[in-house]
Amino acid sequence: MQPIEHLRNQSGKGVFVKLKDGSEYMGKLRMTDAAMNLVLDDAKELTETNKVVAQLGTVFIRGSNLLFVSLEPEKVTFFEPQQEQRGQAREEDMNDSNSQ
Repeated sequence: MQPIEHLRNQSGKGVFVKLKDGSEYMGKLRMTDAAMNLVLDDAKELTETNKVVAQLGTVFIRGSNLLFVSLEPEKVTFFEPQQEQRGQAREEDMNDSNSQ
């Protein structure tokens, strides 16, 4: 089975979508086409730690913007954003050097 066929078989089910610009969405897949364009119903935009930024309703996502689509959104693991972790490590290093 081709990936596009597998995706089409998921119509009406929940999906998690990450775009090349880093934005993340979750919703019910309404339809897709040969260019991997997606229409999601009940879509939500999420932060990198799975917090809802906005309730969007029905959205169209252009296939050329897709990074990946997860057909099992309940299995997606969210981590703290990398930049914040690096920033915290730098602060801790600075605090350690100041206390010496």
